[in-house]
Amino acid sequence: MYSVNRTMIFGLLFLFVMTNCTQPKAPDYQRLVKPDDAEYYQVAIGLCEDYPEETTTMDIIRNDMELLKRTGIDLLRISFGWDAIEAEKDQYDWLFWDDYVNMAVDEYGITLVPYVCYTPLWNSRGDTLWFWNDPPLDFDEFGEFMFDLVTRYKDKIKTWELWNEPDLDIYWDTGDVGAFAEFIKVGSKAVKRADPDAKVVLGGIAYHASFLEKLFRDYGLSPFIDIVNMHNYYETWSERPVEDIVQNIADMQRVIETYGNSQALWMAEVGYSTFRRGSYVSSSYYAYYDYEHTPEYQAVDLFKRISLAASTEKLSALTWYEIKDLPLSEEVIGDNYNNRHLGIVYPDYRPKPAQQTLIFFNRLFSQPYKNIDDQLNVNLLEHSDAQVHGFRLNNGDVIILAWLATCVPEKRPAKPQELVPDNRHEIINISIPDVTAYEVQLFDELGNGSSWKNFQVEGNSIQLFNVEMSGGKIYIFKIVS
Repeated sequence: MYSVNRTMIFGLLFLFVMTNCTQPKAPDYQRLVKPDDAEYYQVAIGLCEDYPEETTTMDIIRNDMELLKRTGIDLLRISFGWDAIEAEKDQYDWLFWDDYVNMAVDEYGITLVPYVCYTPLWNSRGDTLWFWNDPPLDFDEFGEFMFDLVTRYKDKIKTWELWNEPDLDIYWDTGDVGAFAEFIKVGSKAVKRADPDAKVVLGGIAYHASFLEKLFRDYGLSPFIDIVNMHNYYETWSERPVEDIVQNIADMQRVIETYGNSQALWMAEVGYSTFRRGSYVSSSYYAYYDYEHTPEYQAVDLFKRISLAASTEKLSALTWYEIKDLPLSEEVIGDNYNNRHLGIVYPDYRPKPAQQTLIFFNRLFSQPYKNIDDQLNVNLLEHSDAQVHGFRLNNGDVIILAWLATCVPEKRPAKPQELVPDNRHEIINISIPDVTAYEVQLFDELGNGSSWKNFQVEGNSIQLFNVEMSGGKIYIFKIVS
């Protein structure tokens, strides 16, 4: 009798443990490359964070991991610093990164997509302040480092991005495109020697599709690259409106189609800051409306920016920069102000509205989708500022997004002296074919929703009418079929 009860007890304990203590799922790298024949596809959405070894503690890392867990994000772009890991030639310090990778992958199931840079002092021209952005004196040393790095972590990491924003002098000091191509070839060969299954990612292009074109057309880099990465900070470090992100992606894709080898395309660094001093945001952008570059509008922009990028059907993955704002004590490269205010939470992890928006976006687009912009019929005023985009989910539901463009260059001063309220209003009607609706919901960027009654079903089409839009807001309709 005793043995039977003991067996039953152990069985119940085992069942309890298996039910309540689930292991994190293994990293999934397949989802980061869109299949060529995919009609419906779900762009992988993640976050970015840099971890300076000098100031990062395990408590900080675990707090970040817990934030990822709370928000449902399991894709993270990080940076491996060559200059820190190999501060002395052939002397590696792996301790920090061994602990980090083990925690992220084994404990939290995070898919890590690291980029690798910068030049250590011993392989530079010797400027003790700006050595890190020097093209290395010996490219083969980078190949040796990449071989050892990939060999060490190849069981847990399967993509390796080589360098960062090489089209900017601040990250590739000489601007020599040919030298950069040869440098990346060395790194790519080393990655493939260490792990033939790994994917080589080209260091994120900050602005210039022409830089990518030179690399592929003039210097034969394409066969060494599996994934092209691009960045976007329109309306923070560029005067271009966020809506131009569609053209930005198309320009990069055109280069791949013309000179590439069918590489996947990522936007693995994209963001919008919450810094503003008067109308000044950066040397490239000035705010005009009083809501721009506030935490509240960052949330609106996040939803706009990610949905615009997804609407192109050209991206495989997108990661928002970054997890948290930076404290004043932490050094930054470049813009000392905007770089500190790009997070979805504050330095102490208090959430900004953008955190909730990211959660809502992933919940709303929780299954594969396709763009249906060309199927929409929208009545627009002459010189309208309205933007309308549509997605059909693979279960038949439809999502419609509408807003008034904030940055319309021809309608606002380049350098406004004072901020003004946005008093624009437009009323539009939207017709969507091939949908049978029984419910329409209207949400804001945070996921606050209500039933929308102003719709009419005609056959297999639906019309949303009297959609009254105001500046600075986004209108998110979900049509449940």
